[in-house]
Amino acid sequence: MEILLTGKQSQQLDAHTIHETGIPSLVLMERASLAAAHEAQELCKEICGRRPRIAAVCGSGNNGGDGIAAARILAERGYDVDILIVCREEKMSGDGRTQAKIARNLGLPVLYMKSPDEIELDRYDLIIDALFGTGLSRDIGGSFALWIGQINQAKDRGHTKILAIDIPSGIHSADGKVMGCAVKADCSVTFGYRKPGMLLYPGRDYCGRVVCARIGFDRSYTDQLRPEYFTCTPRDLMKIPGRREDSHKGTFGKVLVIAGSRNMAGAACLSAQAAFRTGAGLITIYTPECNRVILQTLVPEAVMKTYPEEDTQFAGLDELLGAADAAVLGPGLGLSAASHELTERVVRQASCPLIVDADALNIAAENRQLLKQAHVPLILTPHRMELSRLTGDNIQSIQKNTREICEKFCTEYGVICIAKGAGTMIFGLCTDEKTGKYGNSSRIYLNTSGNSGMACGGSGDVLTGIIAGLAAQGMDPAAASVLGVYLHGLAGDAAAAEKGEYSMLSSDIVRNLSQVLPRRQNADR
Repeated sequence: MEILLTGKQSQQLDAHTIHETGIPSLVLMERASLAAAHEAQELCKEICGRRPRIAAVCGSGNNGGDGIAAARILAERGYDVDILIVCREEKMSGDGRTQAKIARNLGLPVLYMKSPDEIELDRYDLIIDALFGTGLSRDIGGSFALWIGQINQAKDRGHTKILAIDIPSGIHSADGKVMGCAVKADCSVTFGYRKPGMLLYPGRDYCGRVVCARIGFDRSYTDQLRPEYFTCTPRDLMKIPGRREDSHKGTFGKVLVIAGSRNMAGAACLSAQAAFRTGAGLITIYTPECNRVILQTLVPEAVMKTYPEEDTQFAGLDELLGAADAAVLGPGLGLSAASHELTERVVRQASCPLIVDADALNIAAENRQLLKQAHVPLILTPHRMELSRLTGDNIQSIQKNTREICEKFCTEYGVICIAKGAGTMIFGLCTDEKTGKYGNSSRIYLNTSGNSGMACGGSGDVLTGIIAGLAAQGMDPAAASVLGVYLHGLAGDAAAAEKGEYSMLSSDIVRNLSQVLPRRQNADR
């Protein structure tokens, strides 16, 4: 897992490294500036036919010092550089003033600017944004807003590239919010750890390509900062349970897919296929009788158990719930009286991890107390509209306060909540010390895989099947949720590479699971 640190935590790590570990602040600044200069050169490779002109727009803090030092390094490497400092010298941090003095001693142009109107920024090929770092806590206004506006205009008018140091100025490091206005970078080079605001929207849109450089922070101190955010990396795929050669289909778990209604057989099909493709050994689909022929044709590997369409006796259900290692409830289920009865019965009687999606979420939203009656881990997978129904908050509030709303909801109802969307977040991943139930959001997962092509019908049904397939193979429900979301996005990225984001289907996501899962895993490796 990759840990993410907020700006405040990064400042604490920086201070510890300087004052306790003993690495001087100017040494850290020099290493940060070397990394920024390298990425500036990479951007300059895209500029042909002339020697690039570079402006470093620097603020009063240490972020500005980083920009000055990066400009000095670039000048040493033969680039035409102007250093534009947007405050009075006495307002600068100590290290910032030191860097400005070094630059002047080397004969570099260090210009103290009152207004962006004093210079034409679009004459530069590259602008280094070193106005504000990760410590920004209030909206930007006044002359600083004018500088950001002029930087963005230079980018919009043509050839100018933008490199942000640490994080684009104006983006909040913890939640990705735009603090009044923000620089739109082509590349952002950050230090030590990526910041949550770089992965969350809208901040993610402003960062461009993100590079995380190690500059010498004392990483042993990170645990003491109690990081709350994390994300997956390709190495996490090795956490998928291994497969022994002397195994049989029961070894890899039994998934029960409770899904489908008249004219909605496809949802059950996609969930079942995804569970199979993720490695589950046995799948049983519990669905109305009207779907039997369709699903037996589309998923011949699955066992079919059906019930009369409007019957509420649900023959055989209890036995199936008792035999399952993981269950899916809701895709294409409909909102009939029978669906309500089925949802309530399954939530109360399930004896294995239960992934609740689609219509089952909408039914639960009508009776939230039902969630408290479950005796097993519940994994909820709502998109924003479903989350709005579950929590009672409008979509605008959810967009602005996703963390606060989801943490409150998970804590109250003891569930894991996968808040689906661009930059999916997962809450409730830790168990409560008193109850032992999930719902504690002391750790929050931010997903980085996936693309816009996954915004198509059936994509969520695929996700439920992936999570169920992992849980059935013995993964902890929290780990199955996290890795399931990551795998879902990776398979979506593989599908987009093959079909394009306009033309990919949810079935392409299922098929491309084979491209992103490990080809061979031995349990004794």
